[in-house]
Amino acid sequence: MIANVLVLAAIFAYAGWTLFRHIKRSKEGKCAACAAKKSCESASCLPPSAK
Repeated sequence: MIANVLVLAAIFAYAGWTLFRHIKRSKEGKCAACAAKKSCESASCLPPSAK
């Protein structure tokens, strides 16, 4: 019984963390999830304040 509760808690914790991370990245802009965002030279990936 305790194992079931721990597994369920782990599943909900991971789902919550994933949702939090998704919301955080979506607030950063369209290039937040891009692996090359640090070296990206595209003007479309620059934040509005840097243009």
